[in-house]
Amino acid sequence: MTHPDTLLDVSKLAYSYNGLAAVRDVSFHVGSGEVVALLGGNGAGKSTTVKVVAGALKAKSGTIRFDGEAIEGQPSHVVVKRGITLVPEGRLVFPLMTVEENLQMGGFTQPAASVARAIEHSFTLFPRLAERRAQRAGSLSGGEQQMLAIARGLMSAPRLMILDEPSLGLAPIRVQELFRLIAAIAEEGVAIVLVEQNVHQSLKIAHRGYVIERGTTVLGGTGEELLGNDYVRRAFLGR
Repeated sequence: MTHPDTLLDVSKLAYSYNGLAAVRDVSFHVGSGEVVALLGGNGAGKSTTVKVVAGALKAKSGTIRFDGEAIEGQPSHVVVKRGITLVPEGRLVFPLMTVEENLQMGGFTQPAASVARAIEHSFTLFPRLAERRAQRAGSLSGGEQQMLAIARGLMSAPRLMILDEPSLGLAPIRVQELFRLIAAIAEEGVAIVLVEQNVHQSLKIAHRGYVIERGTTVLGGTGEELLGNDYVRRAFLGR
């Protein structure tokens, strides 16, 4: 049963690549302002799941409801306008554009006045980007590029942001900083779906989490419950 304040409700999602099932039966929900972690090993189907939710891939079957309306099968530009933004794995900033130009690109669905306000708000959240606003994105460090990718995602004023492996390749000190920023974004009321290899950090900031194995949701619970779960501790935390 769907909770009344559910923002995103994914049910029995399935997707195949060239006839091979990558996602078989994934179900999860995200409440308004919640941080929800999707956990699983490489090839479990996490990234495929979030690409389907964001409209980058089309589901074979299952339902995706956002704010009570069915959105499965809708293209990504429509999903963005509905209020869902995906920050994909690998950052994918525009390297030859400046920091500010990258942010402007992220606000393409918004009126000009809103874009200007959103850029200044991004610079408040990410002071290091403010210092580099005229610098080309390709010259930034990996951590700074990840901040820019997230800031650019916020430019479309999402109600739900999906972050796919945001800490990948970052130095430990930058990982700590990144998770503080993710928590700060959530505190502003943006719901977050977090696909992340750093299971311990994810569950520390997540309200709830789900474990996906072989394209199927096999376990769910609060962040605290999953941190204490024997299976999660053995499979992901090495304990």
